[in-house]
Amino acid sequence: MKQKVSFGKLMVLGFALFAMFFGAGNLILPPALGTGCGANWFFGFLMYIMVDAGLSVIALLAFVRAKGDFMAETARQLTPKTAFALTFLNTLCLGPLIAIPRTAATTFDIAVKPLMEDPAPWVSWVFGAVYFGLVAFLCLKPGKVVDIIGKVLSPVMLVALLILIVIGIFKPLGPIVPAATLSEALSSGLSAGYQTMDMLGAVLLGVIALLSVRESGITDERDQVKMVAMGGFIAALGLFVVYCGLAYLGATVSGDAVLKVLAVKDRPALLIDITHYLVGPYGQMLLGLIVAAACLTTAIGLTSSCSQNFEEITGGKLPYKPTMLIVIFVSYMLSNLGTEMILSIAAPILDVIFPIYIMLVFLSFLPERIRVNTYAAPLGAGFAMIVAVLTEIDMNVPSVDVYALRLPLAQFGLGWLLPAIAASIVGGVIGRYIPRNVCVVPVQK
Repeated sequence: MKQKVSFGKLMVLGFALFAMFFGAGNLILPPALGTGCGANWFFGFLMYIMVDAGLSVIALLAFVRAKGDFMAETARQLTPKTAFALTFLNTLCLGPLIAIPRTAATTFDIAVKPLMEDPAPWVSWVFGAVYFGLVAFLCLKPGKVVDIIGKVLSPVMLVALLILIVIGIFKPLGPIVPAATLSEALSSGLSAGYQTMDMLGAVLLGVIALLSVRESGITDERDQVKMVAMGGFIAALGLFVVYCGLAYLGATVSGDAVLKVLAVKDRPALLIDITHYLVGPYGQMLLGLIVAAACLTTAIGLTSSCSQNFEEITGGKLPYKPTMLIVIFVSYMLSNLGTEMILSIAAPILDVIFPIYIMLVFLSFLPERIRVNTYAAPLGAGFAMIVAVLTEIDMNVPSVDVYALRLPLAQFGLGWLLPAIAASIVGGVIGRYIPRNVCVVPVQK
């Protein structure tokens, strides 16, 4: 029986997904992109939004299409053990090892630290205890996470952002000058969108979205898919408006030589300066509110979804509440390493995982006879991983040159793309003549 999707519930879901995708990293990237692109800021922004929000919505739809069990879908494309390893590693990275501690570190660096001249080390530990205590309290009931974020935190953050953007539109900080060619703007937008890594988070945040939809009384699978899809598009629309506004703010300072340097070397400082110039002495308070809301919503969403995911993939051996407390404790300890240290550790790990998931997500939309019964997924994901690893070696080991950086699109961080697509096509052709022995893993309903 077809069920009516409530407009109010749909908007709450859309706002919640918007808030969970919009972390602090997403907050500092668009202004820097606008400053670097100058007069071509809108073209850079379009590329950025397609890579970030576009891929995130596609990943969210892939998750729902797999009926909430993307690991089972991955197991059908690859092998059960490989799927478990990938899902476990992805959950660790987007949870206690990287993404969650980064939210606390970023909040402290942008919203708290500038208010003090030289805070003692114990200040960050006290701040982290308060921050993660609040996260734990709000995650005790995972089914209510969407309501908490969508009804309270997300509107507060969105209103604060819109105030800042509207002020910048009516009181631009300066003329928008030529700063990058069209090709350079597109390249910068692609690279910035790739750095957000939101597509990986979509596979996890889909857990919360689907749970919320089910607890709202929607039992029909098609209606669940429809509601999550519509919520995802609402979130994408909100991200489009906010990112566009932030990129424009950055473009209005493209003629300032000092701020152009910050756009490359210190993006948080660029955002702090733009906010100060627009709002004056109250700018730091407004920015602190925005950053705190952005980071807190992301931390809540990731903590809840990671804990639920650990429970599901281990068959209940890691129950939600104890796992949630462990995730929070580990995140709290690592958050005190600081934003820059966390980012430096995260970059090479995520740069290898991300291409694998892009291939698996897009292949999941193909007919079963291709994605499951051929070698398209194993070869495509395998080549994506191999090229990504070789690229990291080229970038981080000066004495070794494996020529990965000379591949087409490597300058955009996408050197793996064409080899992975070619390998998938070859795997699909081989599978037509030599069928793949599939270990059938049913997708849970």
